[in-house]
Amino acid sequence: MMRSSLRLFSAGFLFALAGAAAADDCPRPVALRFDITGKIVRSEVGFTQGLEWRDGKLYESTGAIGGRSGLNLIAPDGTVTNVLNQGTRVFGEGLTILNGEMFQLTWQEHEVFVYDLAGKLKRTMRNPREGWGLTNDGESLIFSDGGPSFFFADPKTFAIRREVKLKSDKAGTIDGLNELELVDGKLYGNIFQTNFILRIDPASGCIEGRADMGSLWRAMTDADKKQVTADSNNVLNGIAYDRASGLFYVTGKRWRTIFVGRFSPQK
Repeated sequence: MMRSSLRLFSAGFLFALAGAAAADDCPRPVALRFDITGKIVRSEVGFTQGLEWRDGKLYESTGAIGGRSGLNLIAPDGTVTNVLNQGTRVFGEGLTILNGEMFQLTWQEHEVFVYDLAGKLKRTMRNPREGWGLTNDGESLIFSDGGPSFFFADPKTFAIRREVKLKSDKAGTIDGLNELELVDGKLYGNIFQTNFILRIDPASGCIEGRADMGSLWRAMTDADKKQVTADSNNVLNGIAYDRASGLFYVTGKRWRTIFVGRFSPQK
C-alpha cells in the first residue's frame, strides 16, 4: 500500500495513463505541482475520509479504522475537537457542506447523514452505491464510489441525477477516485492508494491536470514519516479549499500534518 517514499501507484491508473488509444476529445493532462505555504500539526490524528474548510476551521469525517467514525473540527492551530462519535456502527466517508447543512457519506452502509453545522443529525438519505468522496456544485451533491465514474445527486433525496465517466487522453479505466473538492468549476480528487491528485472537468469527465503529491514526503518531519509508514492504511486522502485565501488543505489518513498550499502548472 503506502511505501516510505510515497511512490506507490495503482496498476490500473498507470495503465490508463500509458495506454495507446486516446479517449474522446480529452486533452493531455498538464502536470501540476503543490507549493506548500504552511502546515497544521494536529493535536490528535484521525482516519481522514472527508475534509471541508468553512468559517475559519476544518470539518473532518473519519472512518472506523484504528478508532471510530465520527466528525471532528480542526482549528488552525491544530486543536482537534470531536463533535460526533459514531463508534464502529458505520464507516464514515466523504463530507461536504451545502446550504448550511453538512452531508456525510458512509462506505457500505448506504446511509447519507445530514447534520447541522454543530453535528446534530437532521435527516438520513439512502445511497444506492458505495460512498467514497463527496463535494457539491451549489445545486447537486457530487460523489464517487471507487469506480470509474462520479455521480451528481439530489441533496434532498440523494436520487442520482447524472453519471460522468472519468476519462484521460489515453485508453483504459481509471478506478479509485476518492476524496473530492470542487474548486472554481473544476473537480479535484485523489486516486486511492496512489500519490496522485487529479483536476477534472466535471462536465466531460476529462482529466485536465495531475499532481504527484509524493513531493509532500520531502516536507515531512521524521515524526510525520514514522506515522505514515506505521500502517499501510495511512495513505493520501483529504482535500479542502478556502475560497477566501485561495489555499488548499491536503492530508492523509491518520497523518499528523495537514499541508497548506496552492496548485500551479509544473515548470
